[in-house]
Amino acid sequence: MQGKRQNILSKTIALLLAMQLFLIGLQAKSQIDQGNSSIEALIWMTQQYISVLVKIRSLQEKKEETDSQK
Repeated sequence: MQGKRQNILSKTIALLLAMQLFLIGLQAKSQIDQGNSSIEALIWMTQQYISVLVKIRSLQEKKEETDSQK
């Protein structure tokens, strides 16, 4: 039961992180449409993506730690 709940939670987190990446892309496009240079938008996107990747890595490490304790 707990494994199934954990699996659903993991999939939900993955979906939310994917949505966050998609929204970052939309916001960057909006910045370009508002007159910011493509390079500025790319730099901003890279900074945003790095923070998401750090979150993903942290969650992955927690999951590996939990799995190893079982």
